Amino acid sequence: MEKTYKIKIWGIVQGVGFRPFVYRLAKSLNLRGWILNSTGSVHILIQGEEEKIKKFLEDLVKEAPPLSKIEKIEKEEINFSENIIDFSIIESKEDTGFNFISPDIAICEDCFKEMRDPKDRRFNYPFINCTNCGPRYTIIEDLPYDRDKTTMKIFQMCERCKEEYHDPESRRFHAQPISCYDCGPKIWIDGEEVSNIFEKIGKYLEEGKILAIKGLGGFHLACDATNERTVIKLRERKKRLSKPFALMMRDMDMVKKYCYVSEDEEKTLLSKERPIVLLKIKDLGDISKYVAPNNKYLGIMLPYTPYQYLIFDHFPKPLIMTSGNLSEEPIIKDNDLAKEKLKNIADVFIFHNRNIAHRVDDSVVFIENKELNIIRRARGYAPDPIKIPLKIKPTLALGGELKNTLSLGKENYVFMSPHIGDLKDKDTLLVYEETIQEFIRLFRIEPEILVHDLHPQYLSTDFAEKFKKYMEVKAIQHHKAHFFSLLLDRGITDNIICFSFDGTGYGEDGNIWGGEVFIGNMEEVKRVAHFKYFPVAGGDYAIENPRLISLSYITKYFPSEIEKIFSHIDPFEKEIIKRLIEKDENTFYTSSCGRIFDLVSALLGIREKIDYEGQSAIELEMHAMESDEEGFYPFKIIEEKETFEIDIYPTIEKIILEKEKYKKKDIAKKFHNTITQIILQISEILREEYKINKIGLSGGVFQNRLLLRTTIPLLRNKGFEVLTHKNVPTNDGGISLGQIIMGKN
Repeated sequence: MEKTYKIKIWGIVQGVGFRPFVYRLAKSLNLRGWILNSTGSVHILIQGEEEKIKKFLEDLVKEAPPLSKIEKIEKEEINFSENIIDFSIIESKEDTGFNFISPDIAICEDCFKEMRDPKDRRFNYPFINCTNCGPRYTIIEDLPYDRDKTTMKIFQMCERCKEEYHDPESRRFHAQPISCYDCGPKIWIDGEEVSNIFEKIGKYLEEGKILAIKGLGGFHLACDATNERTVIKLRERKKRLSKPFALMMRDMDMVKKYCYVSEDEEKTLLSKERPIVLLKIKDLGDISKYVAPNNKYLGIMLPYTPYQYLIFDHFPKPLIMTSGNLSEEPIIKDNDLAKEKLKNIADVFIFHNRNIAHRVDDSVVFIENKELNIIRRARGYAPDPIKIPLKIKPTLALGGELKNTLSLGKENYVFMSPHIGDLKDKDTLLVYEETIQEFIRLFRIEPEILVHDLHPQYLSTDFAEKFKKYMEVKAIQHHKAHFFSLLLDRGITDNIICFSFDGTGYGEDGNIWGGEVFIGNMEEVKRVAHFKYFPVAGGDYAIENPRLISLSYITKYFPSEIEKIFSHIDPFEKEIIKRLIEKDENTFYTSSCGRIFDLVSALLGIREKIDYEGQSAIELEMHAMESDEEGFYPFKIIEEKETFEIDIYPTIEKIILEKEKYKKKDIAKKFHNTITQIILQISEILREEYKINKIGLSGGVFQNRLLLRTTIPLLRNKGFEVLTHKNVPTNDGGISLGQIIMGKN
């Protein structure tokens, strides 16, 4: 018996070969009807024998294209008198509802083989792609996803590309970015007319030139990672004194020459997302020590666009591939702006004319305890939606100040922006506002609630203030946003003990928080423990100069040790800090665990002044990784009215006694072990009191691999269930997800 159904499918079903897949599936079962793209969904009319329709619906889910993600299917039987004679893909139509958009995907194996085949018409074509790979988010201007709503609309398809585009048997059937040498984008070296572009790029790299190369989601600054003089020159020009540079390597053989690679790390490097993966150095070999100074890890990615492979054909050495921007600003995406902004950094510009609709940086991840940890969520991952276990009103969450992302949510879905940058200057604010407008337009979500960080001086708070007349504006404390971010990320609906450890967050009592322990669930959260407040004199200047954090602590609690410990510090600076603390001027009080790492790093003389965020803690961790020390320092847990206070006075007292007798690496390791013990003991106290066995770890401190390596197994051995972030960064890049909780129904 024949039936007719209307089917509506939501999810990532546009730009991933879904319509061609449905077309072929329907034809193979002799079913009739049509499919079209609509706003955030595809609509199908299917007609035929009931048994075949049942098989169609089963295979629709089971055999769906690898890049698709079905979130919801609705089907409705209808009376349809017209007898349809075939199955077809028909013109898209707009509808109500919000959109899902696929992230950009690395070149697939089939396209790679064609690009390497001298007989193929796309042999060495720099922009080869198909329905299974290539640009998506970065070229989409609007939805439904059709070529005329992408930046590819300016390229008129040639006859051969048209044939493939309309051929149901082709891998490029309805592939919107389809192109070839005859009709697609062009790549060129600025100011030069050469046919052998990639050969010339290789020559420039060999000569030690710094290249600005337009990529998939923005510009990279590229140079020879083995040329020390060039690496130093890039650091000087980019004003990036010591923050590690990312590397791109030709293949896994090259990666394994320099780094240890686990099975999970290799899988991640080769995944369709192709993120930068932090790998332990095996042998730096000919790579300049200035690529990642004072670090035991290299950030490495494999090529993910066709033309990156073509560069390696003519330059077979590791490349620095760092974001094309000035330090901490958003990545640059447009040719003219790149020429203007990067002219004092790059010697040569490589342009192409496929416009980038939305900038997106490279994602950064690491694997620890066999789990993926995201440091920066961008290309390959964003704007993939995060499904959450509660319904929210249309809500825009503005994120934090550092490593900013924003989130736009509705119902059970949150769309988190790619990494934007540190929200500290006018240029970043402009990109931030541009991204907000793009997200509202693209995802068809008009926010009714605006959520910002509690900090009164953040640019995002200023931004939120402007909208108080037009919508409901809410604030949420920074570390509570970390707490909720973990719950929403992992779908945790019951009670949990959560350690929210990072550098800075404005507290509800006006102090600077950062070493917080919460208990709670989706409905309520309670602060139950924190590090004892200690003074830091010098305001924000002290954050960039950890010696002042250390000097402040010693001045307050161990004044007799000042001259012995800080004999190398200017007496005038010591006197100023002393007076500021005595008078309680230009001094903040903090419970920050991140600042305690800074304190110890400076106390040991490892890092007294930083030039990138987190540097002193990272270098302390690198020292600790060299030690087998298993001991830990004493500390106090003091029960106050309704909270426990963690006092590190005994820890610092013991470090002062040991610093002249023991190696820095052993003290650094004992300090890490101490933080692990603090987490364990607080967990056991709270489990006993509140009968909660789930432990969550959130905040930038938990990017510390050594801390994760020691803490998680210890907690699990004591019977705790331990949860870390899975889909969003544990650092401030993930807090916009937590802020979205303020929009719950």
